Amino acid sequence: MADATRVALIGGSGFVGSNLCRRLLHSDNYDVKVFDLVSDKVEMRLENRLDLLDFTRMDIAEAGGGLEEAVRWADVVVNMPAFVRPASFVSDPLSIVDLNFFDNLKVIEACVKEGKFLVHFSTSEVYGKTGGSEAAFREDETDCILGPIENHRWIYSCAKQLLDRIIHAHGMQNGLNFFSVRPFNFVGPLMDYLYNDPKSQETPRVLASFASALLYDQPLKLVNGGKSRRCFTYIDDAVDAIELLIRNRMKVNRRIVNVGVPGNETTIHDLAHLVRDIYRKEHNPDVRSEIIEVSGDDFYGKGYEDCDRRLPDISRLQALGWKPKYDLRETFSASLAYISANRERLEAMNA
Repeated sequence: MADATRVALIGGSGFVGSNLCRRLLHSDNYDVKVFDLVSDKVEMRLENRLDLLDFTRMDIAEAGGGLEEAVRWADVVVNMPAFVRPASFVSDPLSIVDLNFFDNLKVIEACVKEGKFLVHFSTSEVYGKTGGSEAAFREDETDCILGPIENHRWIYSCAKQLLDRIIHAHGMQNGLNFFSVRPFNFVGPLMDYLYNDPKSQETPRVLASFASALLYDQPLKLVNGGKSRRCFTYIDDAVDAIELLIRNRMKVNRRIVNVGVPGNETTIHDLAHLVRDIYRKEHNPDVRSEIIEVSGDDFYGKGYEDCDRRLPDISRLQALGWKPKYDLRETFSASLAYISANRERLEAMNA
């Protein structure tokens, strides 16, 4: 593939990385290499096409671990390593800073040094609270409003925001070519894990939390009543958007791009009822899981505070011709179908 774009997926065996790898490998336009600590998720997502996988074990925290060589090889570097589960934001905030800021900064600096195009994964949490505004979040206009210091839930958002600012400054001062993706609640295959004992592992995000409850006949727990609003994006729509952005990267050079589906907005309360309804109709009509309310402190730990609403303006992405294919019900129907079909493999992966 002499004319193919060489893409290095740093942290490429996570949820987004494994699905993005699968998407890019469906095209002859890309030569893809995956760099991560483990390869289990990307191997599972590629299924019977492991012959296409070029994987190298790499720890970006290790000096001399191969990061500069990986960046030097690539035309485009996709930077994805992150701790992303809210429970860890309040239980181990310093680890969040170590990986999500300091280690990610090494990838950014390597791209500056080698003159390579950076695709950086930011987060919709950067926007923080709405401050009472009903307006959709806009990449270049919306203020970033975070909570008080003692609420460590915001340390993830703060670390990501500082990286966004450093990347922008490198573009301005050092000519770094980049775009940053702000994901809005991507869900789908290989997001988090299944668990049958809520006390045995770190609390996962909403899809795995609700799916595990349904599979093991446990309550679906609504944190603080499930009043928060989210716009969920099926991972196939998300990686289609990211591939489109990579292909048109000079059109969005030195820009932040929201990736989400405003039409899929729902409260977590309504989502719990929807997910249970889908599971009963499509998988197990006898499931009894009740829906209960729990406090944020009980579910995540002291220091938790939530974003009240995440509604993206996606004009920048739409200008490239992107249209999502999955509505809210289809998003969670497809997600639950994958989990149900691969239950034993997912349980073994997370044992």
